[in-house]
Amino acid sequence: MGEEGYSGETSHEVPLQKINEYMWRIPETFKPGMSVPGLVLADEKLLEKMRSDRTLIQCANVATLPGIYKYSITLPDGHEGYGFPIGGVGAFDAETGVVSPGGVGYDINCLAPNSLVLTEYGYWLRIEEIAEKNYNQSLKVYDVKEGHNDSSNIAFIAERSVEPGEFAIRIMTEAGRMIEGSRDQK
Repeated sequence: MGEEGYSGETSHEVPLQKINEYMWRIPETFKPGMSVPGLVLADEKLLEKMRSDRTLIQCANVATLPGIYKYSITLPDGHEGYGFPIGGVGAFDAETGVVSPGGVGYDINCLAPNSLVLTEYGYWLRIEEIAEKNYNQSLKVYDVKEGHNDSSNIAFIAERSVEPGEFAIRIMTEAGRMIEGSRDQK
């Protein structure tokens, strides 16, 4: 999350019960309205990072949502999000539960400027061209569930400005390829 939106609140006051070396429980008694416990999957080093921001508070908040089933879970890559923690998981009853965009996130498939995207017809476009041209062709995707390539329509394109002090992370692979992302894309 950008520094501008950071509240400064931390998760140090969230009680954790150690289940084993990599599993911690936030009891339902921590926050009024929690109907299930929080379950955090992390070692002590990762847990300390999660305590430094609102990650564990957000895990507890998810446990208060209507229809949540069994646990609000924060995975080892968990960090502060915009509702759910990034790396947060919750299953919800189909009849009494909620559908929360915070559980999916709106940074899914975030791409850095100049990223190339493969079209359904096999040619590449820069990500900026798709937004500029109001591109209405399908893009190539990989269907993980079915294990094959597929095409998908663009559901939504959002752009945001770079915040003051924000920077890109660039990683050069051994094969000579550059990967770019933001600090939020860990």
